[in-house]
Amino acid sequence: MSQNAEKGPLGTGPSQENRAVGAEAIVPQLIARPVPVQTSGRTEFAARCPKCRDWHRHIGLGEKDAPCGAHYVLQFANKGAA
Repeated sequence: MSQNAEKGPLGTGPSQENRAVGAEAIVPQLIARPVPVQTSGRTEFAARCPKCRDWHRHIGLGEKDAPCGAHYVLQFANKGAA
């Protein structure tokens, strides 16, 4: 038997702790900036996906699930923000 197999379990470090995710957990949100696209029937919003870097089109603003599986917020930039 090797020396590694004879050792006990490793100590618990920050990467090995099990943490419960509660409502107070802060989850960083990806933000995509839309470009309005006027179609023949409605205004849509195109945005470059922060995950796959492809363009996705949506019919409204807010939280979106992209076809590539990304979840992001589609919103315009705040005026005065750097």
